[in-house]
Amino acid sequence: MKLFLLGLFLSFNVSASTVYLKDVGVMGFASHDLFEWDAKNERNLENGRLDLSSFFDHPEKSWKKGGNPKNAQNAAVWSVTKHFVKKYKELLKSGLDEVSARREITAYYHQLVKESFERFTGLSFPEVGMNEDVTDLEQACMRGLHDILPGKIKLYRPIFKEFDLTNALTAKTVLNEKEMNQVIPYYDGKYDEAYLHVKIPFSRKVIDLNKIDGDFIKKFSPWTQEEMLADLGRAGRGEIALGDVFFMHHIHELFSKGICPQGLMPQVACH
Repeated sequence: MKLFLLGLFLSFNVSASTVYLKDVGVMGFASHDLFEWDAKNERNLENGRLDLSSFFDHPEKSWKKGGNPKNAQNAAVWSVTKHFVKKYKELLKSGLDEVSARREITAYYHQLVKESFERFTGLSFPEVGMNEDVTDLEQACMRGLHDILPGKIKLYRPIFKEFDLTNALTAKTVLNEKEMNQVIPYYDGKYDEAYLHVKIPFSRKVIDLNKIDGDFIKKFSPWTQEEMLADLGRAGRGEIALGDVFFMHHIHELFSKGICPQGLMPQVACH
């Protein structure tokens, strides 16, 4: 049974400087599939593969509830997650057994990741896998890309016209097709102001994502966050190509590892 990218995930012919909100959702979901960071023990609890293990196999939540609880911390990621829940149910309803349905939706997932990866990084999606473990350096580089996260987005529905992506109380909002297909501001070398003071519900705690990422990057990479953001800012101003940002090749290697076949993943050459 072949799935096509319809509705919420329509394909576009885009310039290298066009990124959509759906790309934030897909890449955010993919990052949870590659990494689940145990800060106390400083180790990755995920398997570093784009195999939907964070969706199907997470010990805390079943796939019906979105798998990894982090998938429910951001409306863009949550909307992608709910899309997968719906698609998987449709595959089972069509008569596929669970193994075949999981194989089918994983192949579909890789199609989405490929499109979003290329817009997010300015690089071609890897065709050959790397049979190696993902690294903390690669996670640090992924965190550098948080530069592009928008604080507020447009809503296309009655009454409400603006939406705060950092509001944890509304993180489980399912965004519609037009909302997910909106263009977001490009890399500019700095975090959106909203991510510098993310409020934790029912407490006085406030999180500064810029600082959290900066500390991680300083500890697990040879660079500073400021150096990463400065190069992304140059790309945003058109001074260099996005794919030429100095750490972007590590993102490419990360996703090369992510597609290396394991379990019910699509078969690709893997070295």
